Amino acid sequence: PPMDLVIMNPPFTRDSLRHDQFSKDDERAIKRREKDMMAGRDYRAGVRLSGSSSAFLALGDRLAGDRGTLAAVLPAMLVTGPAGIGTRKYLASRFHIDTIVSSHDPERIWFSENTSIGEILLVCRRREDGGEPQPTRVVNLAHNPATPEDALRLIDQLERGDESDRAVVQRVPHERIAGGDWYAVNFLSPWLPAAFRELAERTVPLSEIAEVGPAGQRIRDAYRRSDLPTASGRRALWHHKTGVTQSLRARTDSFIEPKEARRHLADRYWEQRARLLLPDRLRLNLARAAATMLDSRAVGSRWVPARPHDGEDATAAALCAWLNSSAGVLGLLAERNARVPDYPSFSLDALRALRVPDFRADRAARDALAAAFGALRDAALAPFPRMADDPVRRELDGAAADALKLDAEWVAGVRNELAREPSITGKRYGAWT
Repeated sequence: PPMDLVIMNPPFTRDSLRHDQFSKDDERAIKRREKDMMAGRDYRAGVRLSGSSSAFLALGDRLAGDRGTLAAVLPAMLVTGPAGIGTRKYLASRFHIDTIVSSHDPERIWFSENTSIGEILLVCRRREDGGEPQPTRVVNLAHNPATPEDALRLIDQLERGDESDRAVVQRVPHERIAGGDWYAVNFLSPWLPAAFRELAERTVPLSEIAEVGPAGQRIRDAYRRSDLPTASGRRALWHHKTGVTQSLRARTDSFIEPKEARRHLADRYWEQRARLLLPDRLRLNLARAAATMLDSRAVGSRWVPARPHDGEDATAAALCAWLNSSAGVLGLLAERNARVPDYPSFSLDALRALRVPDFRADRAARDALAAAFGALRDAALAPFPRMADDPVRRELDGAAADALKLDAEWVAGVRNELAREPSITGKRYGAWT
């Protein structure tokens, strides 16, 4: 029967593990039941059932009936990365997304016990028929309460509408939430998601300018790495060492040889090598480069090749300069998978969605950024937490602002706000110095 309130903390695991505790007969029966439950409904189209969290949300939707409320503890990556957009849109189509609570406290990024990944609290209520769509309240915690008593005090303070030095509260219009734009959760600063939306209006997805891939896992599957020369003569940027990769230009660090059983795949991946490489993960408090250029084309293990559609090195150089500007870093972090906010990963979909200038329509902007790359390619960038005072990042920002005709003060604001974000500093807000 329908319930007035459905509360759940789904297990965070992939679909292949979801039924492992049952016998084969029970597993088949459960899967038949799941298939029957989904039949004729829009669950499957809206919710990726590749993990238990999404499957449980579909079940919670059904249990909540026509008037119920669904409350859940969920992994933060559901609301921060491209992979979760189907689930976000689905929930917004079925419920009013009343409240999202996210922790930006590096000391407590979770709400559950016995976990170490970032989590959110989600409250969804059925909409009244004919009622005006209401905004969603997003509560980003600078200090995540450690005890029930502390949590109750904070709740009381927020419900009274009092100012708090422990949380930032935003009201996000229904239209954005319904469209899958939950970027307000990605940053503690409410100014940064607003800045990202401005940036998105003036740029295009990287996929329109370049082809991205293969993922580093493919290279690890198809190749073995060596510190000594190999028969194939192929090289890769295998490691992502923040103490080594400090500038826009990098050098390969490994020899690679196709695994005999995967040679056809290795050869196919080698055809996709590129000079411009993008990261698949970043340790934000130590990272300096958000993209790097090699002197010759190669593949990566913790790096992903990006090949400009026009095949021109100048386009790759301009993209490298842009992605290392503060505006480029903002776009990168807006699309991150925040399973661990200060050590995010970037799927191929996230990298393809990165916002970049449309160099097809503005070759002068491309050439200006390519020139900036040439002038700064060997200059050491400061780590992200020090970007506000980094002279190299400032020069990149000046070139990016000129190329895209951005307000220089706005770009400086992006740089300064990013440098204060807890996921970048690794410290609670206000304790970064």
